[in-house]
Amino acid sequence: MLRRFELYAVPPDASPEDVRTLARACRDSGRYIPEVLDSAVGANRSDAPVRVVWEHAYASPEAYRRYMVHPYHAAVIDRHVLSDSPERIVADDTLGAGLVGYVCDEPRYKMTTGVRRVVLLRVDREASPAELRAMCAHLEAVPEAVPTMTVSVVGANTLGSAWFDGVTPITGPPRWTHLWEQGFAELAQLEAYRDGPSELAAAERAGWDGWRDGVVVRSAHVFYEIDALGP
Repeated sequence: MLRRFELYAVPPDASPEDVRTLARACRDSGRYIPEVLDSAVGANRSDAPVRVVWEHAYASPEAYRRYMVHPYHAAVIDRHVLSDSPERIVADDTLGAGLVGYVCDEPRYKMTTGVRRVVLLRVDREASPAELRAMCAHLEAVPEAVPTMTVSVVGANTLGSAWFDGVTPITGPPRWTHLWEQGFAELAQLEAYRDGPSELAAAERAGWDGWRDGVVVRSAHVFYEIDALGP
């Protein structure tokens, strides 16, 4: 499966109705494009320069390609997001995470309600495959120490170079190499984790300094309440 996020910045003077229009266009895509799975939207609650988050998935690369050429994509979604569209609602991406995603065997990320947190990680590009596997396993095991974290999935950001900065395709390595996707039933549980005594929460508060010999170079995050699911 391909797990995918689109993180949209919105100009500060955008009208609330324009923002709702964008969110509805994304959320409802699964009604018109059968390849779009687990479609949901949320309003960013973090301090990242993002307003709307659209999360979704595809069963295969072939399904993703069919989505990309579907008329709904061109006629509805693109009109709100492409830089050359007069109806563009979004602003340029400054986070380096306009489009991010990873490959997974099954939808372990699934949530129908609650709070989703996506931690964007940049790891040491000299790290060995064994070190990266150990890092991912360590992060995915966090719910053993933090039971309120009901989802913990990590994947290499395989979609980060397939987006656009303005009008120019990004062909180099993505700013963020890995995604750590978390889920909580409510915002208070997320905040309790972030302020709590677990090893990973402490590592995050310290900017990952020294954690697992410095494998994580930098990070950012967004979190939001899942407020509308597609079919």
